[in-house]
Order: sequence, then C-alpha cells, then structure tokens
Amino acid sequence: MKISIATALALICLYCAVLGLSQAGEETPTQGYWRQNRNSIATYLKAEVVPPVVFAGSSLTAAMRFHGYQQCVYNMGLIGESALTGMDVVNSGPSFPKTVFIEINFPDRASNPSLINSADSLLAREFPQFVYASPFNLLVQKLGQIYQFLRHKPSETVTGQPAAPSSARQKELEIQRGVFEDYLPPLVLANKLSEFAIKIAELERKGVRVVLIELPIHPELEGTHRATQIRAAFKEAFPAVAFIDANELARGLEIQTADGLHLNEADAMGVLGNLKRYLQSDCVPVSVR
Repeated sequence: MKISIATALALICLYCAVLGLSQAGEETPTQGYWRQNRNSIATYLKAEVVPPVVFAGSSLTAAMRFHGYQQCVYNMGLIGESALTGMDVVNSGPSFPKTVFIEINFPDRASNPSLINSADSLLAREFPQFVYASPFNLLVQKLGQIYQFLRHKPSETVTGQPAAPSSARQKELEIQRGVFEDYLPPLVLANKLSEFAIKIAELERKGVRVVLIELPIHPELEGTHRATQIRAAFKEAFPAVAFIDANELARGLEIQTADGLHLNEADAMGVLGNLKRYLQSDCVPVSVR
C-alpha cells in the first residue's frame, strides 16, 4: 500500500513538472488566443459591476478600440469564436448590462461552453498568464519544434525577402475573397439564426437592449455572396431588433483593414466615431489625451 501511495505521489510530481515545463518558453499562437479569450471572459465574470454596454463578437470585435469609453464599454471580442459565446457569458448573469451589441459577421461558429467553463475557474481568476497544455500536446509540440529546427537550421540562408505589408495584405485579401464568394449552406445559417433568436430573446427577457451590428470589412468583400447573404438573413430574421450595418459604420471612411477582415487602428477609431451616437444613451465619454 505504501509503495502504491509513493508511486502515485511520484507520478503526480512528475506530471506537475511536465505541466510546469509546458508553460516555459514562448506560447503557441493557439495557446495565446485561448488565454486571451479565457481572460476576457474571466475579467467580465469577476467584475463587481457589469459595464452598461457589452460588445459580443469574434476577432473582428476584438480589433475594435473604445478609447474614451473604457469605463462604459466591455469588449468581449473572442478570437476564432462567435458572438454566441459572448451572449452565453452575458446571459449567465447574475447582473446584466443595459445594452449588448452583437456582431453578426461570423454566425456559423458555435458557442464554446468549454471556453466559458475554463474562464470560470480558480486558475483563470488567480493565474491569468497560465495556459494548460496536456503532456501529450506538449510532447507533440516539442517534437514539432525539433523537426523544424532540423529541417531549417539557423545557419542556412533563407532566400527571398519578407513580403511588403501591402503585398501581404493583398494576399490575405485574395484568400478572404475566395472564402466570401461562397454562400453559407442555407441549413447551417437557418440553424444559427435560430440559436441567435433564442439567446436574443433571453437577453430581452432580462431587460437588456439588443443591437445587431455588422462590422466593416474590406470594401472588396462587402458585396460578396457570403457578406450579402448574412446581412440580408439577419435583417429578415430580426425585423424588430435594431440593426447597424457596415455601410453606416464605414460612412465617410476609407476602410483599409489589416488583412481584409480586421480593422486597423485608424479604421477602428473611425468606426468608433460613427458608433458614438449609438452609445450616447448609455455612455458618457471620457476625454482622451
């Protein structure tokens, strides 16, 4: 019996050591996005006072900047996620904002309950820099790093020059154009609209004002099949819900984007300027120097 206990303790110590090693060095992009999303939710959940306004959305929302409105607006833009995840967080209560702006750009993504559960944990609350990686994933990651090191030795000369920023953006735009020229499958879109309807109704029952918002993307993508399909579907499905489309938010602006989808700093500030009148009922801006 003592041997079994000692063996178990030794295995636990070994597991803790491996787990500690998984936090060493640079985190992978996936780990970084997960940590950022988890911490965004955790910060909201542990707030003593819920901000009057919440923006729920994907990485497009995360790219927004609310300079002067930080005390009033909470940005729950989650990288690689859908507004459905943010809506579930807000609906979990116990207190609620006055208004939720719901990004509609990527409705086909599912809500992520495992992300929400990870945010409502001791680790997320007390150790926000911690990112869990299982020993198996750690082993795969390390083997991959060794393979890449052997394949691309540091002493080797890399041919070619890094793409200029404008060239890189153009390549990203071409990729996104290919995606946005395809319609979402009608059944997928219909199912997601039903999910949005359930969560919107739940928010409204709790006295929350809901505003649907289509964030601007690159002008070359605004008229694509997918963008127009999603825009029309939400307007038809929710005629009684306030809707702010991308044209309104891009009014008077030359949207450049960082990669075809996400607003750059100048874009975000311009869009905020067009959003201000929709925030006036809930927010008093603070002067930013």
